[in-house]
Amino acid sequence: MHAFEATTPLGPALQFAFVVDDLDSALQFWLQSMGVGPFFHIEKASYRELRYRGQVTTPEYSVALAYWGDTQIELITQSCATPSIYREFLDEGRSGQLHHICVSTDDMDRFQREAQARGFEELAHLTLEPSGRVAYFRSSHARWPLTEVGAFTARILELFETVRRASVDWDGSEPIRSFGPAAKTATESVAS
Repeated sequence: MHAFEATTPLGPALQFAFVVDDLDSALQFWLQSMGVGPFFHIEKASYRELRYRGQVTTPEYSVALAYWGDTQIELITQSCATPSIYREFLDEGRSGQLHHICVSTDDMDRFQREAQARGFEELAHLTLEPSGRVAYFRSSHARWPLTEVGAFTARILELFETVRRASVDWDGSEPIRSFGPAAKTATESVAS
């Protein structure tokens, strides 16, 4: 651990995620202005089940992932009007702002109990393909950003590491990449 890294009761932040109306413009900001990349694009991310405010929902969305040092940057765009945590955010006029901060856990049930004891409300819960779980929580102290917690499988963590390694000494070539067909099922579950 570096001297400047801090931990909280929720654990270290792994990811900062921004929900956007225009993915192309957001990508250009991060690539050109911030020098972050390359981004790995996942078109039409999928999941086994998504519950938003207790109801099953089926939003269509795409994501792009990159790393800024050891912190993942996720850009999310929803392509439909289906109710979701992303649509709620966009409908409030927040495109491009910080939507959520992601932490991870090995024990989702314990994390959910502890988060709720700390005054967090669970807004959404995803069961991932092929496995794994993600939940989104809202603090009683702020509407946004949400806290996302992921119980990620080894396969998903390996994909995160692939994206991170691509960012090390990135020379600006191939700024937007896609995962190959063999990785499609696991990458779909990265969309969180």
